Amino acid sequence: MAAERSTSPELPENNSKKAKPVILVIHQDDLIVNLCRTVLEKHGFEIEFASDGTEGVQRVYQAIPDVILAGSSAPELNGYQICRLIKNDPVMRKIPLLLIADLGLKMDRFWAMKAGADDFLEKDELEAKLLKKITMVLDIYDRMDIEEKRLLKANNERNPFNIRTRLNQILDTSLVESMLMVEFRSLADLVHDSALLNYMLFSLLESILEYDAAAIFYNDENRGPRQLTVHLPDNGKQPPAQIEKMMGEFFGRFQDRGLTAAQLELQESEVIGALDDAAPPTEYATAYVKEVRLDARLIGAVAFYSKQKVDYTRVFPVHLIEDEIRLLMKLRHLYSQAETLAITDSLTGLFNHRHFMAVLQREFKASKRYEQDLSLAFIGIDHFRQLNDDWGHACGDEVLRHIAKLMDASFRSVDISARFGGKNLAVLLPQTPRDQALIALERFRNKVAQAPLQWRDEQIPLSVYCGLVSIGEQSASVSVLIKQAEDALTAARNQEGNRIEISPA
Repeated sequence: MAAERSTSPELPENNSKKAKPVILVIHQDDLIVNLCRTVLEKHGFEIEFASDGTEGVQRVYQAIPDVILAGSSAPELNGYQICRLIKNDPVMRKIPLLLIADLGLKMDRFWAMKAGADDFLEKDELEAKLLKKITMVLDIYDRMDIEEKRLLKANNERNPFNIRTRLNQILDTSLVESMLMVEFRSLADLVHDSALLNYMLFSLLESILEYDAAAIFYNDENRGPRQLTVHLPDNGKQPPAQIEKMMGEFFGRFQDRGLTAAQLELQESEVIGALDDAAPPTEYATAYVKEVRLDARLIGAVAFYSKQKVDYTRVFPVHLIEDEIRLLMKLRHLYSQAETLAITDSLTGLFNHRHFMAVLQREFKASKRYEQDLSLAFIGIDHFRQLNDDWGHACGDEVLRHIAKLMDASFRSVDISARFGGKNLAVLLPQTPRDQALIALERFRNKVAQAPLQWRDEQIPLSVYCGLVSIGEQSASVSVLIKQAEDALTAARNQEGNRIEISPA
C-alpha cells in the first residue's frame, strides 16, 4: 500500500528562484519509504512518494521532482523501465534518477547503467550513503527553477491527457528505435560482402529517411584506390558526370585528413540507381557528411544529399542511424583488418605467396578465356646475401621493406605486388602487354638505383634484377608461366644483375 505522507508543517513561502529540492521516492516497501523520509526530511528536502511504477511515472509529471529514487523491483513498471521512460523524454531526462537495487544481484548495477540511471544504491547502504548521493547529483545537475516547474505543471493540469500522450509518444519512439536497431544489427552478418551490405543498407535507409541521394565509403585496410557507392532512391537518375563530381567533392573533404594520395586515387564508383546521360544534373542544397573514426583513423564516411535545405541533425532517427552505421563500419573495418592480415606478408606489407598464387590462377584463366594480355615479373635484390653478411639480418629486413615501398610507388593500384618467398618479390600486371610491363619495370629498377637505403649513418646503394614473361601460346598453365619467369630471373642474376631479362613466350 502507499506510504503515508509526511505530517511535518508546510514550508513557508519561498521567494527564491529555486525552492526546496523535491525528492520523489517510488517504492512499494514501507520500510524503504520511511527510511528515505527519515534521512531526507530532517535535511530540508521535500518528499513525494509513489507505491508503484505507474503511479510513480505520473507523479514525475505532476510534481516535477528534482531527484527520483526508484526501486529496481517496483510493481507494474520496474525501476529500469521507469528509467528508460524518463530518460527518453527530452524534457524530463535532465532530472537525475537513482536506482535502488532491491534484490542485491550482481547484474543490478549493470542494468542500472544500461537503463540510463545517474547513480546506483544498494538497499543495505541507503542509510549511510543516501544523503551523500542526493547531494552529489544535485550539485552536478542544474535544477529547474520555480517558473519552469510552474509552467510544466500548469500545462499538464490543463490537459489531463498530456501525460498519457507524452508517455505513448515515448513508448512509440522507443519501439521504433528498438525495431530499427534489430534491422541494423541483422546487417552485421554481411560485413564480409560490401556490395551486398550496401544494397541492404540503402534499402533500409530508403524506407526510413528522406533523401535525394546517399553515399557510403569504407576505408578498408587493403591497399588501392577507394570506391564510393552512391544510392539514388525512387528511380532517381543522374548523368555519369554528376556522379563523378559528387565523388570528387566527397573525397576532396579528406585531402590531408586521413587518406593518403594513393587512397584518394578513385576508381569508378558503384551506383545503386539509374545513370542517364540525358538526365539533368541535380544541384543539392544539403550535403550532410558524417565521418567515422576508430582511434583517430578514418575508417569510413556516409553522406545524405537533398535538393532542399534540411537540418539532418534534427531529423528522427538520424542519430540512431549514425550510431548503427558507425557500428557496422567498425565491424567492417575489423573484418578487413583480419582479411588483410591473412593475405599480407608481415615484413614487407606486400601480399603473401598464398594470396598471390590465388590471384595469379584467377587472372591466368581470365586472360586465356578472353584473350587478354597478362605479364608476370619476378624481382631479386642484387648481392642480398652479402648485405646480410656485412650489415646483419636486421639490415636485410629493412632492405626488403625499402624495396616493397618502392614497388608500391612504381606500379599501378590494379597490379599485384607480393613477397613470393625469401628475398624474391613478384608483381603481376593484368591486361598489360610485354612492352608496357617492361616500361613499368624499368621505371621501378631506376627508382631503386636512385634511392639508396639510409641505414644508421650509412647510405647503402641498392639494385634489382628482374625476370619478365607475358602470357603466350606456350604458357599452357600457371606453373609453366612461373617457370618461364624464374628462368628469366636466373638469367638476369647470372649477368651481374641490375637488369631485366625477358622470357620468350
